[in-house]
Amino acid sequence: MRKDEAMTDPDRDQQAAPPRLRSVVHAMIWATVPVLLLVQLLASAGVEASSFWSQLRQLDARMARVAESRAELIAEPLWKMRYDQVTGVLNEIMHDETIAAAAVYDDTGAAIARVVARPEGQPVAEISRPIHYSNGNMAVQAGRIAIAYSRTTLYADAGSRLVLLLVVGLLATFATLIAMRISANVFIGRPLAAMMSAIQRSKQDGRAYPADVTSSNEFGQLARAFNAMQHTTSGALDRLGHMATHDPLTGLPNRRALTERLAVASRDGGSPDTLVAFCFIDLDDFKGINDTFGHEAGDAFLVQISQRLRRAVEAEDWVARLGGDEFVVIRPEVSDEQAAHAFAQQVLDAISEPIRLHDKQVVPRASIGLAVRRADDPELSHLPTLADIALYHAKSKAPGTVAVLDEALQRDYRRRRDLELAIPAGFAERQFEVWYQSQVDLESHEVVGLEALIRWRHPDHGVIGPGEFLPLIERSGNNARLTRYVLTDACWALQRLAAAGRPRIRIAINLPPSELADHSLAAELHATCARFGVAASMLELEITEGSLINNIASASETLHRLRRLGATIALDDFGTGYSSLAHLRRFPLDKVKIDKAFISEIPDSAEDKAIVGVIASLAGTLGLTLIAEGIERAEQAEAMREMGVRFGQGFLYQRPQPLEAVLQWLDGQPAAASRVITDSPSITPEFAA
Repeated sequence: MRKDEAMTDPDRDQQAAPPRLRSVVHAMIWATVPVLLLVQLLASAGVEASSFWSQLRQLDARMARVAESRAELIAEPLWKMRYDQVTGVLNEIMHDETIAAAAVYDDTGAAIARVVARPEGQPVAEISRPIHYSNGNMAVQAGRIAIAYSRTTLYADAGSRLVLLLVVGLLATFATLIAMRISANVFIGRPLAAMMSAIQRSKQDGRAYPADVTSSNEFGQLARAFNAMQHTTSGALDRLGHMATHDPLTGLPNRRALTERLAVASRDGGSPDTLVAFCFIDLDDFKGINDTFGHEAGDAFLVQISQRLRRAVEAEDWVARLGGDEFVVIRPEVSDEQAAHAFAQQVLDAISEPIRLHDKQVVPRASIGLAVRRADDPELSHLPTLADIALYHAKSKAPGTVAVLDEALQRDYRRRRDLELAIPAGFAERQFEVWYQSQVDLESHEVVGLEALIRWRHPDHGVIGPGEFLPLIERSGNNARLTRYVLTDACWALQRLAAAGRPRIRIAINLPPSELADHSLAAELHATCARFGVAASMLELEITEGSLINNIASASETLHRLRRLGATIALDDFGTGYSSLAHLRRFPLDKVKIDKAFISEIPDSAEDKAIVGVIASLAGTLGLTLIAEGIERAEQAEAMREMGVRFGQGFLYQRPQPLEAVLQWLDGQPAAASRVITDSPSITPEFAA
């Protein structure tokens, strides 16, 4: 018989069911009987052991009494050297079968008399008592008596009783096993077999079959409840089927229903002249709705969105919710891609009408990825993935719009997927390279630091900038690995700089937000610095405003740990976030880096100059050092100096390069004097704290 036939044969299923049910009985019996036997044997052994030790104590006490009584009788003959009388007394006690030998010693320890009643080599216990003689005013110790006695009889009796208990226990357990086997089959096995048979038959044709159990015990009650449940099976199955394929909140079809529908459409095919429009919808900032109004309001928000989607489409269109804030709208027939785009825009406009939540008007925002394919396309089931590619582009490049999948987006997606899959090999083969860009003193033009910048030298795609692959690193969970990678390279670079006569140049490393929640970072930084023999004070750790504000508690603790090691803390890209210098006073900051967006239009932009001037004034008040990013022209550097900015960084001085090129470039630059280091913010108060 073939395997698939055996799996669907109801008679075979019913024949196979009883052994599985009997195995339940067997498991119950073999789980119970050994415990019963063990408890019985332990109890019997405990009673026997207690009796055995009681007999031992009685024997020891009797021998002590014998020794003491014979010591009194022997005292006078021993003192008067009547040794034949001493021997006679010893012979009198040898009728006791437990006594193996007896001996009397005088006051010098010499043996006076010795009687042996048992062969030597037999294990014995010995008891000894002193012999005292008194005559008027004289009382002396005349010697001692020793009696050796055997416990063999007690051991033999105890062993025979234990064997008897074991035999009786095994027989009782065997009888219990037979009784349990019969009762378990009658009261458990048969009712379970009857219910399993009814279930198997019901599985074959979907009809309800009652279990024939007439007992009045708990299994009889279970069978009656089972039979009552069978009457409602058909309706329950329908409801369960609906729940399995529909979203419980909105009532829309869910991801499973979408997959089944696309699989059927892909298998059946359609007219080659018909186009299918697939809209993948993602609500923008839905998390903000939940955080502001609560999750109940968020659920009501999703219900209203689903109702709008239903009203915005025709009867033949299909709407589904995939979960969270993701929806799908499918129009099975469109004339061309332009009509599909107009349909998607119509859906987006319907979503964007204001919604009232808690007496406040909220304007929903969404992004749509649109994929259009012919109805006879065999890969129609891949439409969610294709539309998701377009949605990714819409959310990253132009949120709140419709992005149509085209060949360029697919190429970007394939490249992104290739890079994401190549990340492990990139680490293993050291394809990631750390380049360095100089930071200079705007007054003396001396190089005071280098910023470590990561690059990926991919074997197929060449050198890739961080803007492209860092989001992939973050999504793959390799942020910590990349940070340790850069930290190790930076410590090695500090070694090279010291060997090249540049021991005062610091190296700045960018920390991703996730690292501020890692309390082991400080310990790893300390260990890495120790391994390369460099001081942690030669490292500058750059963080962003958002990473501070979103992780205030953990960020503050991690930064204080790093600061205690001597590392400098710099706030990167200041001005592009949503914090203020006053708000950031709680953090142990040393430097603030002004974002290049405020530098690029200086000195022509009076507004940017005013912003930089305010930042410089506040930084001076808080004792923070300023460094300007993105300086590309000499007039920008001059404007920064005039506004009190101490350090600068940008293409005007040096572009990012590998370390070897940087070392060659530094050979032609003036070495930083010691005053550059001493003018930097002191970390002594941090140690004192």
